[in-house]
Amino acid sequence: MRLKIAAKIGLGFGIMVIAVILNALVTSSALERSRKINDKITNVYTPSLSYINELYNKINDSRMLIKSWVFIDKIADTPDKLRLKELHEVAYSIDMDTLKVLYTTWDSISHQQMLLHIDSVIVDSLFPKHQYIMQQLSTFESYDDPFVVFEVTPMTEEGGEVMVLTQRVLDLIDELRKSQESIVEIARIDMVKTFDSFKTRIFIMGLILVIGAIVIGVFTINSLAVPINRTKNILLSMSKGVLPKDKLPEGSDEVGQMSKALNLLIKGLTNIFGFSMEIGKGNFDSHFTPLSDEDVLGHSLVEMRNELKKASEEDKKRKEEDDQRNWASQGLAKFSDILRKGSNDLEEFSYEIISQLVKYTSSNQGGMYIINDNDKNDIYIEMKACYAFDRRKYLQKQIRVGEGLVGRCYQEKEKIYLTEIPNDYIKITSGLGDDNPRALLIVPLIYNDVLYGLVELASFKTIPEYVIEFIERVGESIAATISSVKSNIKTTYLLEQSQQQAEEMSAQEEEMRQNMEELRATQEQSARREEELHREVEELRKRLNELIQK
Repeated sequence: MRLKIAAKIGLGFGIMVIAVILNALVTSSALERSRKINDKITNVYTPSLSYINELYNKINDSRMLIKSWVFIDKIADTPDKLRLKELHEVAYSIDMDTLKVLYTTWDSISHQQMLLHIDSVIVDSLFPKHQYIMQQLSTFESYDDPFVVFEVTPMTEEGGEVMVLTQRVLDLIDELRKSQESIVEIARIDMVKTFDSFKTRIFIMGLILVIGAIVIGVFTINSLAVPINRTKNILLSMSKGVLPKDKLPEGSDEVGQMSKALNLLIKGLTNIFGFSMEIGKGNFDSHFTPLSDEDVLGHSLVEMRNELKKASEEDKKRKEEDDQRNWASQGLAKFSDILRKGSNDLEEFSYEIISQLVKYTSSNQGGMYIINDNDKNDIYIEMKACYAFDRRKYLQKQIRVGEGLVGRCYQEKEKIYLTEIPNDYIKITSGLGDDNPRALLIVPLIYNDVLYGLVELASFKTIPEYVIEFIERVGESIAATISSVKSNIKTTYLLEQSQQQAEEMSAQEEEMRQNMEELRATQEQSARREEELHREVEELRKRLNELIQK
């Protein structure tokens, strides 16, 4: 048979499974039939018989209670009278309604008709007669009236019409009860026969399964033992390092697949030699998979390749670090030249710095903020320049201390670097549209522990750590330059104010002639102030030159 081992075993087990399934189906059918019979007995016949007995007992009790009503109970409401009333009004209806629900599941139509006939006789004949007697003998005085008693009971106790009718009803109920008992007995006998048949069937199927298992086991052993032993001998030779010269034949079953695996093993050993040659040539990316977890030679070669590759990557990493250091050094030199030129216009100075910073760091957008502390009671952060996509952006923006990320950076005096940016914080806008940046960096510009401004950069790419460090280093120089520029602006403002005062004094010279001594004093004071201002300017220029030289 040209079947695989799994197919052969599967065929045998399949036959066994089919036999088991057939046995299960037959067993299930027998059990289902027994269950239905048992459910019928439990849920229909037994409850029906119980309620028929209850009905029989209640009608029998009614006979005794009506006798008590007529011949004994002359009191208005005795326990027996109340019991008879309860039977008429409640108890009978409960039993009969329950039987009417159950009788819909009875198999015999004649029994159903018999129950309806019994109900008709009781409701239409027996109970009305009871009601007549109960109405006639409803008071104590009615028992003393011979005409009423005679009208109610014109016959003797044994031959009374009510007693005869009651006996007739009891006979009908008894007949129905015996019929139901007969049905229950037949159902129980049928269930016993089913179980006996089920027991015999289980024995026969078990015998068939045992014989089938023996036959299938013998067949499987004979069809698999010989080819597996042949493959085993070849594997033993391979374990000693002896490789077959010819390719082994490959079959369709599992033994054939083992032959195929052996051929792959030979091919794998050949690949080891090729892999070794590639490593010798410096090709560390060549792919090689060891033959197994126990392939010592293969794993050794892979480990050697990994170590050589690691050494190559470390050399590459060192070169990359050198490139980063060179990049930072060149950037510091570039911005030193820009800062050395200086400018007394903070907006132009800020634009030059932020534009060059955005370009050099390959960011997409940037902003330059200067601390406006002209009014010591109202300090705020003012955007002086914004640059994006090689274009100058004209934005007017004032930020209060503690407001937003920029305000928080002012308070903390520490850089803020985010890679998860709120959607409504900032958008990078170009001619193609706008989108949220992937990275945001805010660096405080601090010099001599004084914060002069902030630099904000946004990029669609993450900002490397070495770039952040470079911006922090440049930031200190930018802060020093801002300090000098603000000092120059302040000095210029003072000079202009002094010149304006000199012009005002010249205009008022005619008026001040009357007080020459005061004028001379004022001129001398102005001259001294001007000299002091000149000296301050000279000192600031010397300090600026010293800072630039540093």
